[in-house]
Amino acid sequence: MYQKNHKILVIDLAFIGDVVLVTPVLRSLKQQYPDGEITLMTVPGTASVATMLPYVNHVITYDKRGVDKGLLGMWRLGKRLRQENFDLAVCMNFAVRGAMVAWLAGIPQRAGYDIQHGRWFLNRTTSAKRDGIKHERLNHLEVLRALSIEPAKDTTLGLCIPPEAQVSVRQKVNFTVVEKPKLAICPYGSYERKNLPLELLVQVLMALKKDYHLYLIGDKGARQNFASLGKTCGLDKTQLLPGTLNLQELAAFLKMVDGLLTVDTGPQHMAQAVACPTVAVFGPTDPRVWGPSGEKDVVIYRAESCSPCWGKGGCDRAKCIQDIDVAEIVQAVKSRIQPGMSERN
Repeated sequence: MYQKNHKILVIDLAFIGDVVLVTPVLRSLKQQYPDGEITLMTVPGTASVATMLPYVNHVITYDKRGVDKGLLGMWRLGKRLRQENFDLAVCMNFAVRGAMVAWLAGIPQRAGYDIQHGRWFLNRTTSAKRDGIKHERLNHLEVLRALSIEPAKDTTLGLCIPPEAQVSVRQKVNFTVVEKPKLAICPYGSYERKNLPLELLVQVLMALKKDYHLYLIGDKGARQNFASLGKTCGLDKTQLLPGTLNLQELAAFLKMVDGLLTVDTGPQHMAQAVACPTVAVFGPTDPRVWGPSGEKDVVIYRAESCSPCWGKGGCDRAKCIQDIDVAEIVQAVKSRIQPGMSERN
């Protein structure tokens, strides 16, 4: 249907996890167009993750809240993209913004979903309706139907970590403790009802610190909470990493540790991409769609009748997580994350 030497623009303007989960689509496009050149357009906050994705040759940022803000900014971006002479645009998101940019860029073939007026700007569309419940990395492959492209059989995730990130992690993180397995813990997600409740988190930390060298990871907004947790649980400052690592360093860090205990958030998907054994605690989101799926992974999920509610439910407390037993989390960690399981160091 297309020439071999294709210039392809993949547009993904979502969050960290969504960008990582686009890997199977990139692999499928490379399979279809082995001589093609793939550019990924994403937002500034995920650009450093996009540069680590396999099969991506170039990354373009769409600063929709900054220099590319508004319709004028979108028009200027489209004008810049015209100079790249892309042959094909693949719009990964349901939102119409990516489709509009592809149209403004004058890209001849524009594929995406028939939702939120996307069909006005696309000439290759597929249904936005999901056929049953399946993992989001597989849901992403639905966009290829618009192009009659056969998805690659390999649907694993992947990240190509820059050597400099691996070096800088060792400069920032104390890895000298080797007697215990190294366990990263990411207790906070993108909204409060995903988070591990304080009382539960404290009990988990106290139970695990005897057998694991713990590292708390999160963004810089977690500094105060981490400092308090450190004092309460007797953790050294070197074990508290709020905002310490950039995203490329975080990927390198997750490749170096023995495992991750996390809620549903971006680092969980990054851990999958670097084969880091993961214990994931889910509440208001569905692990069948967003959870880890490796052989060394385990999901803890109550599957309450009101879940998934995406944190928008009417309950006065997030019982889907608050009622999880500490012993269940500890046992899951100990059964999956043991000394010697990982040789990524």
